Amino acid sequence: MRMPFKAALLNIRRGPVKWIIIHHTAEMYAAPESRIDNAKFQLPGIINGVLEKSDPDINYNYIIEKIKEDYVPMVCRPVSSLCDWPDIPDDINKRAVHIALMGSYSFKVPERRLYEIMSYRLIAPMIKIYGLTPKRIKLHRDVSTNKDLECPGDFVEMGKIEAIVRRFMITK
Repeated sequence: MRMPFKAALLNIRRGPVKWIIIHHTAEMYAAPESRIDNAKFQLPGIINGVLEKSDPDINYNYIIEKIKEDYVPMVCRPVSSLCDWPDIPDDINKRAVHIALMGSYSFKVPERRLYEIMSYRLIAPMIKIYGLTPKRIKLHRDVSTNKDLECPGDFVEMGKIEAIVRRFMITK
């Protein structure tokens, strides 16, 4: 399957990364693949959603998906490209990296392994690279101007994310 990249339509990040925003894919795409994560490779369903919406690319820098028995983070948009979130104030959005969890976590409780993979493979290295602290990790609902937004779902716990990230932080 060919990816629908339209790099010329993406906005380029002009400032340093200061935030890491956590989402779930159920907010963006209507395809069933984006609503419930299972052990089958589902990213092609997200790509079909991008094509249906005529978007230039997937609107997350990373998506973490369960494939077979484990979670796999996948790069979806270069970190140098901004994601377009009109409900997130520009001072945050233009300096954020966006990570999405495949599925809806308003219906499913995230497994500890998902938190571990997200923390170890993505967030802890970003904290080191960009000189951030765990306080710079935010849930989409906490930075959105839409106060009814549930993203990344009612069952995602910020306290758990912070605790696991601290465990994997690189201190030297």
